[in-house]
Amino acid sequence: MTRLPYVEPAQFSPEQKELYESIVGGPRAGKRGSLVDDAGHLTGPFNAFLRLPALGEHWSQIGETLRFRASLPRRLFELAVIVLAAGWRCSHEWAAHSGLARDAGVSDDIINAVRQGTAPQLSDAKDKAVYNFVRELVDRRSVNDAAYQAALEQIGEEQLTELVHTVAYYSALATMLNAFAIIPPKGMDNPW
Repeated sequence: MTRLPYVEPAQFSPEQKELYESIVGGPRAGKRGSLVDDAGHLTGPFNAFLRLPALGEHWSQIGETLRFRASLPRRLFELAVIVLAAGWRCSHEWAAHSGLARDAGVSDDIINAVRQGTAPQLSDAKDKAVYNFVRELVDRRSVNDAAYQAALEQIGEEQLTELVHTVAYYSALATMLNAFAIIPPKGMDNPW
């Protein structure tokens, strides 16, 4: 059970209602059916966004920009998110993105290895560079020169910048999700 009670739709302020509608009517809704539970509550970090709608609007826009308007290929993006989710042991983030990673072309073998905390067999140089970069950043809170240079050579400066922003954003979400003990909705994978 979450530590943060749901904001009830019947009690939304005008700002909360506007944010709610932008989330359930935005591009995330088409990618994930678990944004809203059976009672109409936002799931995941979005309930926390509603607590401070002026701030939640910015968090939501950052996430939408990274997921739907950035140039980092979906496979690499979702690989980065699941590596981060596993490192944080953030079950909701894992549940929300492990299926998206699969849909983006990340193999089940790679997803399972990441979930188990073992290094996956990566034959693609870009996958390997992104995995090593994110793993370093999550584990050590910094990136050594070799991992940075490998990622830069494989994906270029623009996509590397997007990757860093992705790690920063999803680390913030993992902080919220873990602090508020937000678990995945029913029917979603919860490996921890």
